[in-house]
Amino acid sequence: MKNAKQILGIAVLGLALSGFTSCKNDKGTTENTAPTVAPTVEHKEMAMEQSQPKFKDELVGATFQHYIHLKSALVKSDNAEAKSGAKMMAETTTDESLKVLAVKISEENEIKIQRELFSDLTTALKPIIAGNIISGEIYEQNCPMALKGGANWFAVEKQINNPYYGDKMLHCGLVQETLK
Repeated sequence: MKNAKQILGIAVLGLALSGFTSCKNDKGTTENTAPTVAPTVEHKEMAMEQSQPKFKDELVGATFQHYIHLKSALVKSDNAEAKSGAKMMAETTTDESLKVLAVKISEENEIKIQRELFSDLTTALKPIIAGNIISGEIYEQNCPMALKGGANWFAVEKQINNPYYGDKMLHCGLVQETLK
């Protein structure tokens, strides 16, 4: 009986330790050891909850929705859909710096360059959405490994879906700030 309890204890410890993961690059080497625990059903449901932010300016709201479309396309590594989201964003925004960046993304054929421009777009978008949000939440998320020094993006869910690495490191990152 004592051996059975010891074996059970070791098995439980092994399962608990296997729940920890780390961000890995496409070569399989560990570069960031931020532990995460495998989600339970309750956590998965919470992670899928999406905020519905509202904005003072209707065009800012539309611009943000196109930004989310663009981000989702980059998460899926879908160059054509990223172009589409960026084009709609350029057509909606009244901010000239956002328009210029969105047009560049919409004309770019390389996903790597689209992702680099997306980082600049995110930086330019932050003061606009922060100054216009009237309800809901927007999660500013960060991947410390992206673009050689870290890069941010905005999301309407807390779950990390990394637009800089797509499925190579889909859940690598953290919520850095919540805009309300």
